Amino acid sequence: MLGIAFIAAVGIFVIGIVSGIVVLVSVGIRREERRFQEERRFLEEHGIWDSPAGPGHYIHENASDAVSSIGRSVNGLYVRQVPAVSNHNADRRERV
Repeated sequence: MLGIAFIAAVGIFVIGIVSGIVVLVSVGIRREERRFQEERRFLEEHGIWDSPAGPGHYIHENASDAVSSIGRSVNGLYVRQVPAVSNHNADRRERV
């Protein structure tokens, strides 16, 4: 009888963890979608959205909070960081 109670307790604990992860990811995705819609609305109002200078990617900023960051990481989304040009390479280009 003790074994059945232990298995039930572990099952309830695992269900709680899985539910928490699903809720965090869902809230993070909702926040990201809301940020995207607000930014798109702003850019459309100013005529920037369809121009060549408009955003070329959906995600171009780091996450604003921890929940959005968790949502991005679980979905495999990230912001690509452009590598900085080192001074050594810049000096070499100036000489040529």
